Amino acid sequence: MDGHWTHWGGGWLPPRAPRPGVISLRPLTPGDILGGACAALARYGVPLVGAMLLGQLAALLLLAATALAALALHVRPVDALVPASALATLLTCALASALTGAVLRPAVLGRPATARTLLRAARPRFGAVLGTQLLVLGAVAGPGAAVLAAGLPPLLAAATLPAALGLGVLCALAPTVAACEGPARSAPCAARPAWCAGPGGARSA
Repeated sequence: MDGHWTHWGGGWLPPRAPRPGVISLRPLTPGDILGGACAALARYGVPLVGAMLLGQLAALLLLAATALAALALHVRPVDALVPASALATLLTCALASALTGAVLRPAVLGRPATARTLLRAARPRFGAVLGTQLLVLGAVAGPGAAVLAAGLPPLLAAATLPAALGLGVLCALAPTVAACEGPARSAPCAARPAWCAGPGGARSA
């Protein structure tokens, strides 16, 4: 890519970074990241929200089936709905993280996406994202829960809160990383245009 001429100093500027999608393909500044996030929401917000609403609908159907089963088995609905609600929340959070990773690929390349294609792209990574969320939850809440389960004073459980907060911050992006990893992570450079070429025109791995 050639440089371009500017009249602001009368010389050639370095070549502009290509931008096929919502961000430029170069090291990003905080402004680039925020601008890219807003642009992605503006361009892909409708299919992303549609896919998430389908996940919420599936969670509501799970809760409804749990309530009906509890009534049929003469069990208090509250006793069945509390764990079912926790499970539904965990599943919908995992779906949201998987969809976030799925929407990044078309957003970076400027390709169209629908709710159906996003769900199809998120499905292979859903298990990995769910497992990562369980690991993060265990690391964050495990020490305090173990203290309470052992019958020790609650103050000891409160003493684990700083460590839990630190682990939560460190592992906050782990589900998103799990969503973006996998065989599809090299897909943007599969149909290689010129801007994906490495030094000397060779395609980078």
